[in-house]
Amino acid sequence: MGLDQYAWVGRKPTGEDTEDFYWRKHARLQEFMEQLWREKGCEGELNCNNLDLTEEDLLALQEAIGNGYSDYFCEGGFFWGHQFQEEAVQEYKDDDTRFVSAALEAVRDGKPVIYSCWW
Repeated sequence: MGLDQYAWVGRKPTGEDTEDFYWRKHARLQEFMEQLWREKGCEGELNCNNLDLTEEDLLALQEAIGNGYSDYFCEGGFFWGHQFQEEAVQEYKDDDTRFVSAALEAVRDGKPVIYSCWW
């Protein structure tokens, strides 16, 4: 059990994805997305829902990655891996950077970028 996180970059109308990303128990990325979910006025939990990401969202994520997600400390959430969030920030830094790069290219080409999670 635990947090599984997914992103689909450039989903085609047929449902085929051009690029998929996956993280496991990346608590600070989840904290970022949870805050974004609330800022966008979404109701309920992000769990098992899709969050459409814009260029502005991705630029904010790029900044968060650059400063080690210092504003997105996860206070709790055993299933999110909060107990090793510092390690996850380092472990996933290259993946996070690759995701933002691909996602920015996609949204600038008018393609959707979607984040989803399940715990």
